[in-house]
Amino acid sequence: MKKITIFLILIITSCNKNDCLDNEKIRKIETDKIVETFIKQNRIENSKDSYAVCNSFKKLKISTEDIYAKPTKLSVVKLPPRLPIILQNTEIYIQMLLNANLKGQKIFSFKDSINFEEQNKCFLKYTLPQKISKKLKIIPVSEIDKANDYIILSIPIFSEDNKKAYMEIDCYSKELTHGVSIYLEKKDTIWKIIDTKNIWVKCSG
Repeated sequence: MKKITIFLILIITSCNKNDCLDNEKIRKIETDKIVETFIKQNRIENSKDSYAVCNSFKKLKISTEDIYAKPTKLSVVKLPPRLPIILQNTEIYIQMLLNANLKGQKIFSFKDSINFEEQNKCFLKYTLPQKISKKLKIIPVSEIDKANDYIILSIPIFSEDNKKAYMEIDCYSKELTHGVSIYLEKKDTIWKIIDTKNIWVKCSG
């Protein structure tokens, strides 16, 4: 009985890993399409006065903690490989995603919540492919510390069916540094922006 239980656990674990990898391949393709949507709608562009786009996207960490709960006890954890500060995980609460609505209609469904948590372990890195980066004014991560006007996009958080997504765009400039959240929906194979919100602002001076 014990051997059967262990065998079943291994099968389930293996299936989860395969699902994760399969979804990651699909989501990388969909991310390419989302960026193409941003380019077509001039959310990001290539011109003399446009912001440079960081070729590496930041990863959003989805927290399942209660947004109003008191901080949990400190625990010792193994730190991940160090990334540039600008690309280190930004935390977003799962409640915020599930409570997001448009004209009274929830954007994400409750069944997406398990999928959200799994995305903390998948699709950890994304770099703009050559076919897209050649259309933009690109800045590599190594040059960000010396740059003034640039934007960093986040790796999208996808719904279970990969037809809705959440992203963040951080804009860094001398005049007004700010962040925007973007909700997207795939309709008839095309990604469309359905809602945007300002999430933070840092004034100069």
